[in-house]
Amino acid sequence: MDDRDSTQIELIRVFCILSMMWAHVSPGLSIPSAVNGGTFDWLGNILGHTLGRVSVTTLSFISGFLLWQSQESRRMRDIVLHRFGAVVVPMLAWSAIFLILAVFKEFALGHPSTALRSITPDARGLIDAWTGVGGPMANASLFFLRDLFVATVLLCLAAPLFDRAPWLVVGAILAATLAQVTAPVVFRPSILCFMALGAWANRRGLTIGWLSRPAVALTAGFVLVATGLLLAHGREAAGDLIVRAIDLVRRGSVGAFVLALTGAGMRLFPLGRVARLGRHSFLAYLSHASVIGLFWVLWTARVGDQNAASYLIFYLGTPFLAFALAAVAGALLDRGPRTLQLLLRGRAR
Repeated sequence: MDDRDSTQIELIRVFCILSMMWAHVSPGLSIPSAVNGGTFDWLGNILGHTLGRVSVTTLSFISGFLLWQSQESRRMRDIVLHRFGAVVVPMLAWSAIFLILAVFKEFALGHPSTALRSITPDARGLIDAWTGVGGPMANASLFFLRDLFVATVLLCLAAPLFDRAPWLVVGAILAATLAQVTAPVVFRPSILCFMALGAWANRRGLTIGWLSRPAVALTAGFVLVATGLLLAHGREAAGDLIVRAIDLVRRGSVGAFVLALTGAGMRLFPLGRVARLGRHSFLAYLSHASVIGLFWVLWTARVGDQNAASYLIFYLGTPFLAFALAAVAGALLDRGPRTLQLLLRGRAR
């Protein structure tokens, strides 16, 4: 992979992580607010429900692309072990931090915690709330990482067949995604689907730069949009299968536009400094729910709730603030103990 592709991947990470944060800004898009049913509902739809949720699959595509890149020089067993340490270990650490902060917020500050109220009060419920092994985690934003790791394991197991007949593996995964039969192994099958597509693209020798060319990315994006519109006409008659297909097409179209946008940005602007923030993007993602949750406690105590017009400032600004704090913390962590670095961000400088 050349330097240009590496730089663009870092830009994609920064863009997608910021976008994903808008889906998780407290108190969340499942609760009515100024950006969810209120005056700025349109903004919540664009940033949270569209860019925020679709960025999951864009990052899944990149993860699958890099996974197949790695298998050229490393054994699949080593890749799985590496990703366990790089993804699962910090996920568990930050999940524990989130739960501790939620308990403190609920019982010490008297501030209601929606995450705690969703936990089933038994051993299995507590384990799932922390690890996501058998169901959603208390920190819903980290549940993506659980499925990402499991999808990695599945693709590694299927690697010999994938190398010989990738169309067969991708087709089987697409069928399973549309049928929604992957749970409880993978709860969000679109993650596995787009990882497989990313691995297929790398195996075909395609580059991120080529995929981002306007003639490729924009054409693919508009074709997928048109496909989604055509599918929507048969939505009522066909039922859930068409709804799932439309969702996949929508995710693919926005992902194509993200590739085009970051590719064009690199050609038009000096974005090297922004790309260098990419190395802090994982720490930003791991920590953002906890950081934004703490700011939410202060905001509601001093400014107002989610229905006030001032909430727009909180909604728009906290993702940037959380990312900036992660960049500062990451720079400080560079000089910290190796074990602490591995625990909090999965890798050591």
